Amino acid sequence: MNKLYYRNKGSKDNLVISIAGVHGVGKTTIFNLFKRMVKDNRKFKFFPERYVKKPPFPFGSSDKQIGFRSEIHFLQQLIRRNQNIINFDVKYNGRIIILDRTPICVLVYSKSLNLKEKDYNLILDTYNSIKWKEDYIIYLTAKPEIILRRIIQRGSLDKTRSDWNEEDKDYLLKILSFYKQFLINRPDVLTIETNKSNPEEIVKKIKDIITNLSDYSFEKISKPSSTQMNLNKYLK
Repeated sequence: MNKLYYRNKGSKDNLVISIAGVHGVGKTTIFNLFKRMVKDNRKFKFFPERYVKKPPFPFGSSDKQIGFRSEIHFLQQLIRRNQNIINFDVKYNGRIIILDRTPICVLVYSKSLNLKEKDYNLILDTYNSIKWKEDYIIYLTAKPEIILRRIIQRGSLDKTRSDWNEEDKDYLLKILSFYKQFLINRPDVLTIETNKSNPEEIVKKIKDIITNLSDYSFEKISKPSSTQMNLNKYLK
């Protein structure tokens, strides 16, 4: 069996792409759907947003101390993930690595929680001390009212989120505003508007972006080559 050599536009480097956006926009749904679609393809590697399923502190707390602890916990999870990506990077090349969330989300949410200046600066200094593995950010966005509708629909299924203030419209608008501030004018950010798109359509758009960035084609060969057809005819 021939050994497979992986490349991205002729380069051996892995391509790291984060799927980003405010809570409720559909990041994790899209991440998991895409992962299922290419689950048997070794070209792709997926890393979740965190490794602790139930966080020790509720996200989005109006209590500034709890909010600070939750963001420190999340930052620790992202640092751990980043090290795992680095370890993967040493062993494999030419792969496409997909991340659920961008590390910069910690700064976005910390700003939105109005943390004490010294607490935010501690998070910022820690964030800046890390050499993050990330080449591009695919930013999913939608109108606030549509995001809130999705949050309510999701909340009925996930009771652990009831303490996360996700349905607070002012909190949501703050996060959207800070995402815009942090991501605007960055050449590595590609935005997908999701207002009228279903998950399958959004994944299709992500695939198109990946093809453009890496030259990887998701299209399966539906017909054998003419040489193969002639050979099959000869063998009959």
